[in-house]
Amino acid sequence: MLIKLKNRGIFCVFLFLGGLSGCSESVKNSTFIDAHPQIFPDYTSLVIPANIAPLNFNIEEKGSEFLVEIYSEKGREIKIRQTSPTIIIPIKDWRKILNSNKGKTLKIEIYAKREGWYKYKTITDTIAAESIDKNLVYRLLGIIHTDGDKLGIYQRNLETFEQTTIFENNTNPKTPCVNCHSFSNNNADKMSMHVRKAYGGTVIFDNGKFIKYNTRTQQSIAPAAYTAWHPNGNLIAFSVNRLFVYFTSNEEKLVEVADQVSDLVLFNLKTSTFSSSEKISTPARENLPNWSSDGKWLYYISAPLVTKNMSSWIDAKYDLLRISFNPEDMSWGEVDTLLTSRQTGKSITWPSASPDGRYVLFCMIDHSYFSIFDKNSDLYLLDLKTKQYKKAAILNSETTESYHSWSKNGKWLVFSSKRLDGVSTRPYLAYFDSTGAFHKPFILPQEYPLFYLNDSYNYNLPVFVKDRVKIDASEFQNFITENSVDASFDHSVPVDTSETPMTYPISH
Repeated sequence: MLIKLKNRGIFCVFLFLGGLSGCSESVKNSTFIDAHPQIFPDYTSLVIPANIAPLNFNIEEKGSEFLVEIYSEKGREIKIRQTSPTIIIPIKDWRKILNSNKGKTLKIEIYAKREGWYKYKTITDTIAAESIDKNLVYRLLGIIHTDGDKLGIYQRNLETFEQTTIFENNTNPKTPCVNCHSFSNNNADKMSMHVRKAYGGTVIFDNGKFIKYNTRTQQSIAPAAYTAWHPNGNLIAFSVNRLFVYFTSNEEKLVEVADQVSDLVLFNLKTSTFSSSEKISTPARENLPNWSSDGKWLYYISAPLVTKNMSSWIDAKYDLLRISFNPEDMSWGEVDTLLTSRQTGKSITWPSASPDGRYVLFCMIDHSYFSIFDKNSDLYLLDLKTKQYKKAAILNSETTESYHSWSKNGKWLVFSSKRLDGVSTRPYLAYFDSTGAFHKPFILPQEYPLFYLNDSYNYNLPVFVKDRVKIDASEFQNFITENSVDASFDHSVPVDTSETPMTYPISH
């Protein structure tokens, strides 16, 4: 039974469960323990958004009864008293506290009753003034993926615990794999994803309308792959890759993925055509495009072309580059090499420019670019103003950190990590402050605190979007079986600002 009481102007919530004595038994004489209580997930010493769902947790300390008090400077205190260590915070009261105390601290007091009452050191979190994007989109698939496994793309409302389906393969082996979802500038109304196997193509969702393109052309080495929408919503940079995958006996990296060859191309949604430039489609292997928020720079990675064998493809290291771009006349500037593998001793992958244009976050691994299976993959931050880079130590763990995405306001980061069990990839959120420093990351909150101990799915490519993606899953399921529209190369586009003309086809 849930009872709400007024006590000295403070709003209290008490949960009475089977024989508890309620408010009559005081905990004022409790014994203080000068240590934070062990809770799961770890939600201590965080900076959290005011619009995040409740940080429900499980108390990992022994006790026959527990009391939790949650409060800040303004508003009503939440009190939860119960025999269960699993703490489910009332969402309406949680919202009121966070919304009333932006920029202030949130206090969580935890008591546990054994032979007597014990009070632990107060957990203190900070409520950020800046909100987080409302939704997170990710792909879920099993740890060991087979054709019959459930696989899909889902969106999670970060203000609640609601997860809805964008696409799901409903365990039918003939249903295609859908991957590499991407958005234009965190805009939920402009989305793309690739359909593999049967019914292959690239699906574009543009302001409520679907279209599927066949992106394999005679002028490119492969269909479109890794994706970056230009902020104007009319252009998309794609990589085109000829990839090889093989399994190893190395426990640090059981799966290797490598480019044999790769290029970058630009797709124009208005004309359904590709174009490129000799500057981004060279004999080297260009990959993983990412636009600056103003659309004036395209960031990417590049490794030398090697032709010996698969080992030489994999062992190569990637540099971080960018090139200027003018969307008005579709012209490219000069390539700017930002950071090389000779400087770092490692291979750079997954560049992501911050919305304010000052930083680039990226991963580094020993070789190649595919970091999701690499236990040594860590996150690094390059300051474009100082040209200095550093390891983002607070974000990293002893195992894999990989794909990452910035919120629209640049104050929040979501990234993939296997730190919880070393096996499954989960999304972690972290605050990025005005000094260019990240704060302690925390796992995506779930309604049931022990959710991740029972869940065996990988959360791949977590991406922030400002609002809900308005896709009907059944409508999308039917649409992807339709025929594709063929894309082509547009030879008339002035793709190069130099006097050297483009040469087609693009080849190595």
